[in-house]
Amino acid sequence: MSILLSMTPPEDNLERFKTVWPGAEPDTGSDLKTHLDQLGDRWSNSLATSGRDIAIVSAGKARLDFQDDQGPTFQPNPNFLQWIEPRFASESSLLLLSQEKQPKLLFYQPEDYWHATPPPPDHLAGEVDIEIFKTTEDLDKRCFELVTGQRAAYIGDEEAIPDINLVFASNPTELVNQILYTRAVKTTYELSLIRKASVIGARGHLAAKEGFEQNLSEFEIHIKFLEATGLNEHALPYGNIVAQNDHASLLHYQHQERHVPEPILSLLIDAGGSYKGYASDITRTYCARTEHEALETGVFKSLILAITNLKDILIAEACNGTSFVDLQRLMHQTLAKILKEHRLINISPDEAFESGLTELFCPHGLGHILGLQVHDVGGQQISADGTLSPPPTNYPSLRLTRPLCQDMVLTIEPGLYFIPSLLRTLQNSTSLDWKLIERLVPFGGIRVEDNIRVNDTGNENLTLNAFQILERQNQ
Repeated sequence: MSILLSMTPPEDNLERFKTVWPGAEPDTGSDLKTHLDQLGDRWSNSLATSGRDIAIVSAGKARLDFQDDQGPTFQPNPNFLQWIEPRFASESSLLLLSQEKQPKLLFYQPEDYWHATPPPPDHLAGEVDIEIFKTTEDLDKRCFELVTGQRAAYIGDEEAIPDINLVFASNPTELVNQILYTRAVKTTYELSLIRKASVIGARGHLAAKEGFEQNLSEFEIHIKFLEATGLNEHALPYGNIVAQNDHASLLHYQHQERHVPEPILSLLIDAGGSYKGYASDITRTYCARTEHEALETGVFKSLILAITNLKDILIAEACNGTSFVDLQRLMHQTLAKILKEHRLINISPDEAFESGLTELFCPHGLGHILGLQVHDVGGQQISADGTLSPPPTNYPSLRLTRPLCQDMVLTIEPGLYFIPSLLRTLQNSTSLDWKLIERLVPFGGIRVEDNIRVNDTGNENLTLNAFQILERQNQ
């Protein structure tokens, strides 16, 4: 038999992807079917409410850098990924969702010898009608045939709009608001994926802690995280924040230094795992064991413990119906007490809170919704019609202002930082113990972050559970 004829055709070659993607076996269980049914109901109701018959949900297209033939890794449309997991999300594919008919996937699978072409999601064949196309011209022509005569809406990047001679609404506000609002509430299937992403992230954090204790550089700790999670940098839910010493005062520090600082004082690592498109987002802060005479190692260790306790206090308050804005205020009220207890301020906790002084020590919001995107959508949207609840003027970075609800997944991440640019705004103030603060500035800052799911009894700490799973496995 000819070698060419005996080779496995690309559309049937799923085996090679099992060695590339963590958890590559497709899900086929009842939770997935229920998930797809729930998504179908959400989209059907949203289409009806917004006066549309059908939605064209685009996977998107890869982008190129300026004056280059290469670009960043392809990031599919999250609304597409809620149906089709990343390894099956072939660019230029379209998902057609209507009020009554079964979802239809127009799957783009070109014959390509430059890149590996994703296989179609055949495991969804009973729930999603799949048609495969080798050219975008044929795919767009089929889309035209299916959509003609219907009130259609396109959802996705406008650069990826199919080339069809039809008039349709692009990302209509009424429909988009409906979809973004419902995405905050996770299905049972989505929760199972986030739990797995949490275990992956926790595994990376244990390796990073070990690297810090071995006096490794930021870059080496980053590599240990990747090795432990089995993820490459493209598969991370966001770029790892691996910040030693004063780098931890930069909230989204983006570099990984190759050299080891002298001395090593602290490590703040904000890094998550990813599983089938869903993210975890975990932060831990560590202090070196070695005491330094001119620095306040003992105070910094005590502050880490205090912020960890603060995280636990805030998580205990999070339940169905809780105002996240109230939790933000509670964070700052308690932070004021921590500052006073550690003699960082010379005024009362009430004065520190009311004057906004604590906001200079923690300028970010307490947390955000988590899911397909690390900063998932709908956090400030308090109804499906798009009504927004803006953050308070003194907490402009607060991404979550809607009340918490059942099966919402979110982060709780209090912090305390010594940010020179912010501290300088108070340089003439007598409210702070400047000598103590100066000895803490080299440590950078502290953030401790867990991910929780709101349930009927309060919440489920996904991060704590993930670490406990790994601890049992290692016993």
